[in-house]
Amino acid sequence: GYLDPEYYMTQQLTEKSDVYSFGVVMLELVTAKAPIERGKYIVREVRLAIDKRKEPCGLGELLDPAIRTPHGVALAGFEKFVDLAMRCVEESASDRPTMGEIVKEIETILQNEGVNTNPASASSSANDFGTCKAAPPRHPYNDPMPAGKEHQQCSDEFSYSSGYTVSTNIEPK
Repeated sequence: GYLDPEYYMTQQLTEKSDVYSFGVVMLELVTAKAPIERGKYIVREVRLAIDKRKEPCGLGELLDPAIRTPHGVALAGFEKFVDLAMRCVEESASDRPTMGEIVKEIETILQNEGVNTNPASASSSANDFGTCKAAPPRHPYNDPMPAGKEHQQCSDEFSYSSGYTVSTNIEPK
């Protein structure tokens, strides 16, 4: 459901793979449906339903009932949000925006609707998205594992702790 279609051909995950997954999440927000539900794929269903001549984007029954009204959708920037989501789930990675462009566009949508997007009150903005103050930007899918680090835990890795421990001793039955 969330996986970039190009991954099946290239076996490579990229920054644009993340963009595709984010686009699927955006469509989940609009429809309140899982990426794959009862054999239907959300991206395909929305792509087939979109009709910009109709309100709201022709999505009608696909929309989350919580945001649907008898007169369309009463959400600021809804059509631009759906358009952005659909650009994120383009089949070709080269046709998708970057995450920085997505952040800027969401901020623009909000600003055009009068929502305060002051970076001082937000955790991040397009100006600092994807940058790191101590090291150059990196992407976890593209960075090789340093030699000898296969079984060591890095500070940015998931740390699992549980009350259950597994014995390393092998005993015959």
